[in-house]
Amino acid sequence: MRSYIDIPADHPFPIQNLPYGAFRPGDGGAPRVGVAIGEHVLDLAELQRAGLLEDAVFDRPSLNAFLALGGAAWARTRTSLQHLLDADTPTLRDDDALRGRALHDRAAVEMLLPAEIGDYTDFYASREHATNVGTMFRGADKALMPNWRHLPVGYHGRASSVVPSGTPVRRPHGQTAPAEEGGAPGFGPSRQLDFELEMGMLIGPGNPLGEPVAAAGAADHVFGLMLVNDWSARDIQRWEYVPLGPFLAKSFATSVSPWVVPLAALEPFRVPAVEQEPAVLPYLQVPGRATYDIALEVGLRSEGMAAPETIC
Repeated sequence: MRSYIDIPADHPFPIQNLPYGAFRPGDGGAPRVGVAIGEHVLDLAELQRAGLLEDAVFDRPSLNAFLALGGAAWARTRTSLQHLLDADTPTLRDDDALRGRALHDRAAVEMLLPAEIGDYTDFYASREHATNVGTMFRGADKALMPNWRHLPVGYHGRASSVVPSGTPVRRPHGQTAPAEEGGAPGFGPSRQLDFELEMGMLIGPGNPLGEPVAAAGAADHVFGLMLVNDWSARDIQRWEYVPLGPFLAKSFATSVSPWVVPLAALEPFRVPAVEQEPAVLPYLQVPGRATYDIALEVGLRSEGMAAPETIC
């Protein structure tokens, strides 16, 4: 499949991807839903008004209404978009007026939070990460808690401080451990601020209260994936952490990418999950290719650096 829009072979947004997001046009129009294609944003609200999309949920400031429709609608829309953008389809390619309304330069639009996030759960899912953080707080011999190998450890985060990537993050103030045992705690800006590179999932239809979702069917509820930077004030967290858990040290900001890659676009990258030892209880077991092979890296650039340095 090839798009009629000229896109370099190594571009992250080819016709096979088509990530979704919420944006405001450069002319100051109302927020609406779009997909990224090359260096453009395809305006789904305009396609909806032109009668080219079946579901009338895109002239809205977030993806929530689309998420609620479920897998059949997601697949139907993706098929329609790939058809409209295909090099052999004349609809957009030959209609200058529609193309002028529906295609925006990505550099000229304002990207917004892709969804209205009522709640989120942060899972402690990477053994390497859990070991690193556990070592920081409890020492290497007690890095992993006894439950970690048996259940998905998670906690709820503060949804009100989830922001789109690029939003400035302010260093939080808080208490830190006393300099000497029995002394008074300190107070001031965090001196050990970091962020965690994570993958976020946007959940679609969900389930009625009290009705469980089987692990093997969980992916049917996942619309797509997005990058997450989970900010942490580690010195404040170390003092707050015992015996309860994350509080101010973890709730001041969580950055998410404005683009959400639909799960369907990642199908070629499905792989078997890492073997779990010991095996988890049967209700948590998922057969087959249950995860994705996705390469990520982090670059850090200070004001005095001409280019970012890859740090992991």
